[in-house]
Amino acid sequence: MTLERLYKAFGAVHILMGVIFFAGAVIDPSAMGLPERWADSSGNFSIGIATMAEHFASALIVIGYMFWKLPGWTSEDQLKSATTPLIWAQIFLFLMPVYHVLNGSINADASFYVQGVILLAFIVLFFQKVRA
Repeated sequence: MTLERLYKAFGAVHILMGVIFFAGAVIDPSAMGLPERWADSSGNFSIGIATMAEHFASALIVIGYMFWKLPGWTSEDQLKSATTPLIWAQIFLFLMPVYHVLNGSINADASFYVQGVILLAFIVLFFQKVRA
């Protein structure tokens, strides 16, 4: 797989995750793995939680779009030099939900682990492509 295709695949996964997350926030915020303590007495989650989920989903879509388009905007050498700082940023963005799971702010369900494995696999592939 070329670095360009890796960028496009990474972008597509982020766009897909953003769409799924956005749909979950709009349709059923309680399905997003949030702790029950964040719900009100009737079991509904606040509009603020759903709004923040929509903002996060929008960011995923934008990040995905930028990764998708970046290979067409730069040369192969520029793409290689941009990869390392972009992936370090993604590592930080990966660690934030891990932190929230560890401190109990969100619940870890199967989708959390699947997304984590996919993102870690992409990070490893990016580092391998840059070093090759």
